[in-house]
Amino acid sequence: MPNSKAQFAFALLVPALMRKLILAATSIALTAGMIALATPAEARGMQWCSRVQGHTSCMYHTHEQCRASLSGRGGTCVRRHG
Repeated sequence: MPNSKAQFAFALLVPALMRKLILAATSIALTAGMIALATPAEARGMQWCSRVQGHTSCMYHTHEQCRASLSGRGGTCVRRHG
């Protein structure tokens, strides 16, 4: 008799366990896909870049914005290529 109860309990648990495993695998796959598709943000509309100690940051619409951000830090402003 205990064997049939164990089989019954196993029969009830397997589908629930499979659902959880499928849900977990799907969640992991979707998360991995979203991470793979994510690309670093590009400042396409930004025309000016600042260069300070070898670091370039292209986040300025105008030359004046770039120069203002460099005030007191040194560095140069260059027009973005492309």
